[in-house]
Amino acid sequence: MRHIFTVDVEEYFQVEAFSEYVERKDWDRYPGRVEEPTARLLDLLDIHNVRGTFFVLGWLAERNPALVRRIAAAGHEIGSHGYGHRMVTKMTPEEFRKDVRTSKAILEDITGAAIRGYRAPTFSIVSRTRWVYPILLDEGYRYSSSVFPVWHDRYGWPEFGEEPKKMAEGAAGGLWEVPLSVGFIGPMKVPFGGGGYLRSYPLFLTKRFLENLVRNGKHVLVYIHPWELDSQQPDLPAPFLRRLRHRVGISKMEGRLTELFRTLTFGSVAQFLDANGYGV
Repeated sequence: MRHIFTVDVEEYFQVEAFSEYVERKDWDRYPGRVEEPTARLLDLLDIHNVRGTFFVLGWLAERNPALVRRIAAAGHEIGSHGYGHRMVTKMTPEEFRKDVRTSKAILEDITGAAIRGYRAPTFSIVSRTRWVYPILLDEGYRYSSSVFPVWHDRYGWPEFGEEPKKMAEGAAGGLWEVPLSVGFIGPMKVPFGGGGYLRSYPLFLTKRFLENLVRNGKHVLVYIHPWELDSQQPDLPAPFLRRLRHRVGISKMEGRLTELFRTLTFGSVAQFLDANGYGV
């Protein structure tokens, strides 16, 4: 098993691009829509015999425990997306520890299984927040998949590299970071393979990046959000360009996923690490 499929399970109104306009204290006022697109995604994954990792937000899991159990019952790995969808760059170490501890406890109570993986909201583990790794290991996590090794205005750790790295070591073993996939145009790194990149890039360009990675013996890590399959989600009180960026290509997402599933074999992060001898 060479390639990895992941889902960041959150609501459409919890996206960081809207955080200035939708306050956390008001989240319960917005209609939840995560169940229907997640159910459609589970059906699509089952058709193509794909099992992946679903990084579930603790806030959402508290309100939708049946959805978490349904994902787990379908054979997918459950990971933590933190509790309150706060970027790591906006938290202190104490706040971060509380966030990941709370989320892990909620998900383990719902699933009855150990939670090994973590993904930071908005890929916000960057060079200056590498202090998170000993905390994650101390709290019982064994891997993170939170680094985008590119430059971006909200995230990015360009010098990290493209392969998994051990970032902390303890008596129980190590903690690994499994970075997101990047393509190359000459020497320039280009993010692709998930989210708005998968929705907005021409399909031929995404396929070219995929082919280059596979040809060079590299794995591919794909990520999406359930709201990226929901073309009927309501508009939010945000500027036009942010709303446009949020919605672009949503109608194409299911077809693009189908193309990927027909081309490559995917599994969960834990399966990838176990199969490649990383010992988590």
